[in-house]
Amino acid sequence: MQNKLKKNFMLLMAAVMLLLAANLTQAQADNTAKKRLYSPATAKGFIGGESHDSYQIHARKGQTMTVRISWRRKDNNRAEFTVSESPNFFGSAPVTFGKASDHDKGWRGKIPKTGNYYLYVVAHPTAHYTLWVTVK
Repeated sequence: MQNKLKKNFMLLMAAVMLLLAANLTQAQADNTAKKRLYSPATAKGFIGGESHDSYQIHARKGQTMTVRISWRRKDNNRAEFTVSESPNFFGSAPVTFGKASDHDKGWRGKIPKTGNYYLYVVAHPTAHYTLWVTVK
């Protein structure tokens, strides 16, 4: 009888762990709409807290992408962007090509492969920002 209880308990715990893992994965889904940009593009927004703005732009291999951000200064606020190949902000990593400039307010890189690229803007604590993007 004790072995049967142990077995049932272990099955119950495995089911609970699967449900928790599924919920964690779902919580990390990026449902933020990606605003499509066409070069040259200027995007303005207000962002802060744990939010992010998402942009998508298509580029061909060999083209050069240039990105620049500025924001309305208030106290010690800061806005920044990331260029990624991932459509999911939570699973995104910055691209490994290109180079930041001007204290991370600018970035420029030669596109290694044709596809969609994603720009994610965040701010702390909040910021009114302007993002400029060109692909040539």
